[in-house]
Amino acid sequence: MRGYEPKILCVAQQKGGVCKTTSVLSLSAAWAMEGKKVLMLDTDPQANLTRNILDYEKVKKDISLLYRGEADIKKLITKTPYDNLYIIPTRTKLNRVENLERTLSTFNTLRKNIPLIAKRYRYIVIDTPPSLGLFTISALLAATHVLVPVQPTFFCQEGLGDLNETIRDARESNPNLKSVRYFITLYDRRTIISQDLAAVLRQQLGDKVFKTVIHKNIAVEESQYAQKTIFDYAPKSRGANDFKALAKEVEEWLENA
Repeated sequence: MRGYEPKILCVAQQKGGVCKTTSVLSLSAAWAMEGKKVLMLDTDPQANLTRNILDYEKVKKDISLLYRGEADIKKLITKTPYDNLYIIPTRTKLNRVENLERTLSTFNTLRKNIPLIAKRYRYIVIDTPPSLGLFTISALLAATHVLVPVQPTFFCQEGLGDLNETIRDARESNPNLKSVRYFITLYDRRTIISQDLAAVLRQQLGDKVFKTVIHKNIAVEESQYAQKTIFDYAPKSRGANDFKALAKEVEEWLENA
């Protein structure tokens, strides 16, 4: 595709429970529904993204084989039940890679392999663990953009400093990492703390924070248990509307940053 620049989006946050994996799936599904071909990479050893979209017990080839140098990335791509949406799944054994292998080659696994398949997809979206370890750094070294979900809580915002420093370090080795943006998630407008901390985040980061807010919504949680996207499970819910709006904002950023 002449003149095409791959858009490789790393979704990262060192704090768990901030709707990171759900955001990866929901954004990817929203773009796929519009006819864009999307590939998700599950690099979180918890394998929640894989469990949410595939029958986990039937997954035989996973991303740990790529990190071990035992499989071609093309052979790991799996079709999901949804049109235009693909995944490179993982299994919990990915933990062994982080425990045993931390060479320079391992950190550069995604940066070396993603370009081999990037032009097949409009967007490549990487789900990372809630940590700043091997797999998050590996994703940052391969990414062109970083998206950070931020829950309006004190501890989540306190951890942003370490994450931002890690992103800055990754940029020194990855000149293709163009831009970083943030969005507010699990927002509860009924609480003063949500309102106050969201205001503080916008004051500190300005237009780097997307306008769309992902509100707390029971349908989003239920969709995870049902192993469906929010658009499939509850297409008229507030959660579905929030993620559709966010997908439009993120897409505009990806295409223009």
